[in-house]
Amino acid sequence: MPVISKSVFVLAVVDAIIVMLATLYTFITFVPFSILAYIVLWFLLITMLVMYVKGFYEIRKYRPRDIYFLFEAVTIATVFAGIPFCLGGFNVVTVLLLIINAILIYAGMLIARALYLIYAKFLKSTKNVLIVGAGQDGKLIAEEIQSRPELGMKVVGFLDDNMNTIEDEDSTIPILGLTCDSEAVIKDNNVKIVIIAVKSRMDSVILTDLIKGIPLGVKVWRMPKFYEKITHRYLVSKMTVNWLFYACVKKKALLFAYIKRLCDIVASVAIMIVTIPLSIIAIIGIKLSDFGPIFFTQTRIGKFGKPFKMIKFRTMYQDKVDADFDDDLTEITYDDKRVMPFCKILRKYHIDELPQMINVLRGEMSIVGPRPVREEVYYENKEKVPFWECRNWVRPGWCGWQQANVCEPTSEVRLEYDLYYIKHRHIIWEFIILIQYIAKVLCGRCKG
Repeated sequence: MPVISKSVFVLAVVDAIIVMLATLYTFITFVPFSILAYIVLWFLLITMLVMYVKGFYEIRKYRPRDIYFLFEAVTIATVFAGIPFCLGGFNVVTVLLLIINAILIYAGMLIARALYLIYAKFLKSTKNVLIVGAGQDGKLIAEEIQSRPELGMKVVGFLDDNMNTIEDEDSTIPILGLTCDSEAVIKDNNVKIVIIAVKSRMDSVILTDLIKGIPLGVKVWRMPKFYEKITHRYLVSKMTVNWLFYACVKKKALLFAYIKRLCDIVASVAIMIVTIPLSIIAIIGIKLSDFGPIFFTQTRIGKFGKPFKMIKFRTMYQDKVDADFDDDLTEITYDDKRVMPFCKILRKYHIDELPQMINVLRGEMSIVGPRPVREEVYYENKEKVPFWECRNWVRPGWCGWQQANVCEPTSEVRLEYDLYYIKHRHIIWEFIILIQYIAKVLCGRCKG
């Protein structure tokens, strides 16, 4: 499959070199040469994994706050990579070496990104994009490209054989001709990328025109695939959902289901054991707050539309609990009078959702998957959002791809994230989603 940009891969290679050189320089005087290579590889593995999970190897718009996020990533990587060094006891020299190594890595990566931004802004050439099809899909992908200047792309125009579309054209992007004009249009506009955004199947004449007109070396994308690549969401339409159906019924999907269920059981038990101290504190705090029940259950929709009782630690006063309230969709302000003062921190760091490990063990939920919604929300969206029920082809999750990306999406955007997850799910990626979610929670950045 063609890649959108090679620059992020180059940046990753540069980061890897920085990590190896910094670690080598820091430890070469203090450790035997026979184990130095293992130390370098260990720091390289942990640091690159954290940087990948934090999204630094995706095409992104860099902002001033990314200076802190980069520092956060390097710090987290140093802490995890330094754990084996501290198992034998606290050592001041070891801690100083870890700090020096982190400073060197951070400084190197910061300089690398500064140079990358200079290259991207002043030296990197803009890639001209031609879209075949000026209909709804074509205009949608054009808008997505225009809203992402970090892609370094410019939509030069459309090709469309539908004269009605040309007459009704209201876009600021021009229609440059018919598909039979593709060769001249591509040459005249120095087009590097062609996106096929035609909903219906193209006949042999159109396909022949495009085969003749698109020179070798020009990257060609199907619109849904390109949309996924730049948004990390699934383009929801009748055709794409049909493709998703066939992906879900393949033999490997059955094997994945068994492996995932085993992983869910192991992960839920591990999370319950690790968070026992937090759960005990939560139970005591809730009981002392108003002496009411510890747990709060609410009916949610599970796999294939089957309802189940989702369990949470109760965070609202007993006499103010609203059974119809859905805190996955409605933001709770810090001064909300319904929330018990002690429980505000439980909500901020999602400690109130730890009892859902019981739902996971029961098989009603998974560790990773689309977040379950109330019955009313499910049936309302089923009526107004096309293909909404497709998100329930899998078990709902304790955390999900949508939560790892955005906090308060519309129902349509939420569906796109959920179907993207259903299409691309595999065990390694599920682990990465879980890590991303936990990282956001620990930083207090996950609201829903």
